[in-house]
Amino acid sequence: MAGDLNWITARPIAHRGLHDRARGIVENTPGAFQAAIDKGFAIECDVQITADGEAVVFHDFALERLTNGAGRVANHTAAALKALDIRDSGDRIGTLADMFALVRGQALIVCEIKSTFVGDMRLTDRVAEVAKRYSGPLVIKSFDPRIVGHWQDKRTGIPAGIVAEL
Repeated sequence: MAGDLNWITARPIAHRGLHDRARGIVENTPGAFQAAIDKGFAIECDVQITADGEAVVFHDFALERLTNGAGRVANHTAAALKALDIRDSGDRIGTLADMFALVRGQALIVCEIKSTFVGDMRLTDRVAEVAKRYSGPLVIKSFDPRIVGHWQDKRTGIPAGIVAEL
């Protein structure tokens, strides 16, 4: 993708939102996203696929660290995940569409599409569907190069890139 992409790094990016668990603001929750907006930060978030094919905002593949639930995110429906309590906060797991409705273009969203590296593109396809209806600034990232390639093949016009480690 050609062009000036400096707008992506124009503001600090709050990783998983601007969270502080001791203050009841837990990562990847509406509270963390609102805190980032209030401080003028861009927002990084993580999305996972649910059993019913929805994109939910949650970092871990398993629920135990941050919720009162158990098991893998992918084994639960979006409705079941929305019913879980996020520990140490008043928030719950939300969908990517819920996050877009909260942010409403007030901050750049850097969305990481999580991968189990098995070639499953359902989450990427769902994120693309939801992103079509969002008019705010958005970029996509993943550790999985197949996801980034699949995203670019979709020709959404939304930039995507690889996350890498040395």
